[in-house]
Amino acid sequence: MLLVGDIHINTRYQDKILTGLRDTFSAYPDEKTIIFFGDYVYHFAYDRNALLQLYKLFLELFEQGKDIYILSGNHDRLWSSFVFEEAQKAFDVLLHDRFKELTKGKGKVHFVTKPLVQTIEGEEILLLPFFLPGENELSNYSPKNERLKSISDFANLLQKSNNKHEAFSWYINNFLAEQIDRNPNLTIFHHYYINGTPFPWQKSRFNYKDVALNEQFLDIPSIKLISGHLHQPFTHTNYLCLGSVRSTSSLETNQNKYIFHYDTKSKKITALPITINQQVMIRTKEALTEAALLKELQAINEANKKYFSSPEWNISFKEDVKPNLSNISLTLNVEHIDYDKMDELIDADLRKSCKDIRLKKDMENMDSLLNSFKVSSEDLNGFSDRKNILQEYMQKKFGNDYPKYEKVLKEMKLL
Repeated sequence: MLLVGDIHINTRYQDKILTGLRDTFSAYPDEKTIIFFGDYVYHFAYDRNALLQLYKLFLELFEQGKDIYILSGNHDRLWSSFVFEEAQKAFDVLLHDRFKELTKGKGKVHFVTKPLVQTIEGEEILLLPFFLPGENELSNYSPKNERLKSISDFANLLQKSNNKHEAFSWYINNFLAEQIDRNPNLTIFHHYYINGTPFPWQKSRFNYKDVALNEQFLDIPSIKLISGHLHQPFTHTNYLCLGSVRSTSSLETNQNKYIFHYDTKSKKITALPITINQQVMIRTKEALTEAALLKELQAINEANKKYFSSPEWNISFKEDVKPNLSNISLTLNVEHIDYDKMDELIDADLRKSCKDIRLKKDMENMDSLLNSFKVSSEDLNGFSDRKNILQEYMQKKFGNDYPKYEKVLKEMKLL
């Protein structure tokens, strides 16, 4: 099967995204199952045409006889509405018994907006999309496994929280503990954070206020957890994070993006590089040549492979051909920002080849600077706490001018 992380499609990148997906799918014509892990848009901030073009891809896969699973992500929900709601209704009609002859030889399309346990290619899989608590009944089942009972009992403490996201976390953790207790060898395809876990190479940490799974699930070797949601792909114990298909901001620097081929028989996973709009940041003190850039890109490639060092996973990498420089946004860390002297910093031909070039003040001591920054809160448990602190600070500093800064911070995904 083929596993696709967060897409976040928009007009600017829709053609490159769709071409990249089609090229990858075409390279594996015998793969019948394709799983999309959610986050097709940014909280309904989308161009409808881009979403329709993605829907057209689903139709193509259906025509080819593929079985596709389309999980809802947190960005795809606005309370009870799902971005592909009309598409879901259309496929429900098309796949009705009355159209059996018409759809003979076609595939199946599953819009997964509620938890679904399914045997796919011989493997028992729980598809756990970002869903709403009222959409799925929670039983009074109490897990028999002591670890799972501990998770369930802890989750119950969140039930009466005034924070709706913490209450939501209670719901999903209880549900997942029950499912694993019933099937100890379950593979979980999900769209959630993990509570309080500082993953290697991740700058953010999340908690139950962000809607998260209990970190003790990472210590159950019999299960496998696979998700998108976080944009940096990596492995950690029994968890594989697929990352995103494209970079969504300049903050995602030096991150490789992949689509994953999963052989359910051998349990082997192959990471297939996809380059839509790679964000590359390097330090340079002399004019950068194409040869030097390609060497830097190879170093970035090797560094990204180290993010998959968990022994629980058998992961290999399909080596890509020479990088397409026209898809790269290059940031040069320099001592002095002077765009009039760009020719001294980068070879003229290379400058034309790259998608765009930016200069950034070299801040080698940024970490020590951040460590010296003191905040009033002693309880920085997750990303939501950091956002609240930043918001409070900006409101105090800029007063009535705060809204215009808030808009920029939201565009940068910092709020």
